[in-house]
Amino acid sequence: MPVTPLLIACILLIPTSAFISTAFASFMRSCSLGQQIRAIGPEGHLNKVGTPTMGGIVVLAIWILGTAALGSVYPLTLRSGFILASGFLFGAIGAADDLISIRKHRSLGLSPLQKIFISSLAAVVLFFGFSAVLKTPLRVPFSSLTVALPPIGSFFLAWFVFLATTNGMNLTDGLDGLATGVTILILIGAALLLPTLENLALTLPLIAALIGFLWINAHPARLFLGDVGSFALGGIVASLAMASGTTLILPILGGIAVLETGSVILQVIWLKATGRRLFKMSPLHHHFERETKPIGDYVLPAPEWSETTITTRFLILEALFVLLALLAGGRPF
Repeated sequence: MPVTPLLIACILLIPTSAFISTAFASFMRSCSLGQQIRAIGPEGHLNKVGTPTMGGIVVLAIWILGTAALGSVYPLTLRSGFILASGFLFGAIGAADDLISIRKHRSLGLSPLQKIFISSLAAVVLFFGFSAVLKTPLRVPFSSLTVALPPIGSFFLAWFVFLATTNGMNLTDGLDGLATGVTILILIGAALLLPTLENLALTLPLIAALIGFLWINAHPARLFLGDVGSFALGGIVASLAMASGTTLILPILGGIAVLETGSVILQVIWLKATGRRLFKMSPLHHHFERETKPIGDYVLPAPEWSETTITTRFLILEALFVLLALLAGGRPF
């Protein structure tokens, strides 16, 4: 089956995404629908209050429409439906979170417990709706072995992976262009781990949509992904891994998101155990941000970098994680 239509579509999707994202940012700004910032966050983020958000709607819409349009050339299967549904469902959860935050003029939308509960419901719906897809044997990293889980094991693994990945991507979305860039790299890795036409028809249009979105999301960002974007991307990345049997490789492939999530967990544990913070601030990217106001006592040294420097260095690290994941998945270079 020819790959040319896919490449042409992706070339067209990049400027389309950039144009629509710019128009969407102008619309959101005209409606005064902007991001709310935590008062306890880094002081450098206070100037981001009011920046248009929910740009993930544009990315998600372009990806779904682009993939559907390609369906006549690259027929969609149940696996494709699982991945598209995952992005849509978790994007809807993120959209609800964003809308509550905007309406109530606060950084918190849904409470953590509400997010866990609703995300768990989405995971259950996806598992039972697409259980045939989730029977794919799991590839063991750095070996040729595969593991087949019993249904109960597959269920709990799917539930955990969905919640962990969406939360991890949400935590990563804290600097201009960071979550967008990290996801682009993860998707490149996912495409190389399973370079079938069906997988390419799902990953490449999303990469194109994200590259176009990065045009306006790069520092200084004029449009944020919002939770609708970070949750949707987390759901897509999780479902891609589960549908291709690379779930055990996902923690390596999404290494930056794992570090971001781990830093939050370690911060809480260390603070409760010692009364001191381990990091200046968590998630991890905040630990490296410049601060002029007193922060208080913390354990680890914190070199103060500019936002662009932090994003660039985190993306370099993520590129290394992707290369390591390709080795873990047995892909030749």
